[in-house]
Amino acid sequence: MKLEVTDKYPRWGFVEIILAYFCIMLVGWAYSWADQQSGGFVRWIGLADNQFNAFVTAYIVQFITTIAMVVFFTIIVNKADWQQLGLKSASKEAFIKYGFLGGVLLLGMVMILGYPINYLQPDLEPQVFEKILRSIDNIPALLLLLFMGSVLAPISEELFYRGMMYPVFRRHLGIRWGATAAGAVFGLAHWDLWRTIPLAVGGALLCWIYEKTGSILVSAVAHGVWNGTLALIIYFTMVYNL
Repeated sequence: MKLEVTDKYPRWGFVEIILAYFCIMLVGWAYSWADQQSGGFVRWIGLADNQFNAFVTAYIVQFITTIAMVVFFTIIVNKADWQQLGLKSASKEAFIKYGFLGGVLLLGMVMILGYPINYLQPDLEPQVFEKILRSIDNIPALLLLLFMGSVLAPISEELFYRGMMYPVFRRHLGIRWGATAAGAVFGLAHWDLWRTIPLAVGGALLCWIYEKTGSILVSAVAHGVWNGTLALIIYFTMVYNL
């Protein structure tokens, strides 16, 4: 594989990654505590106090926090530039080949790896996003969830796991083992033991896409295609009882 990222050795290291993740978790915990203390944060800001609004609000807080922590520990503290995070343009061909088609490949591989899990654990509890997706009954809510899953999630997760984390693993372990390790962390970070392996494989493939293109914008597109298509499959399977 040809290394095309701007700087092979990032200015930050494992300490910054751990601190960033800790801060993200801490803000999530603080938000949950404040939500309980206020009797429902969504009600406090004037929204209907329901599961959908609570999920969306909490997710937006997590999205903003993740972006802020990555920027703080790389750009501000370590004086890195945006290209070191993989925020650089790529060719149209790269977006098509590695972004769109890469996302389709990701979806296919993760679904194949998921079949044994469905066989061994047919009653496995769905992830929170899927629970919310299955609870909605209107198109605006569906569109908002699709935007969150196929745009916001890929942006924040690619910045943290591929832009910030993977280059550090790559520096110490090399490309293949670095992608494997970063993918494993990506899988474990979803706190879903049964789905760890499919998610880890997906995370490693996203590292490979970043490595091939040098741009997390392309890996974000692949990530978005994976998430968005899977969400549509789940939704329409539920609607039409397939």
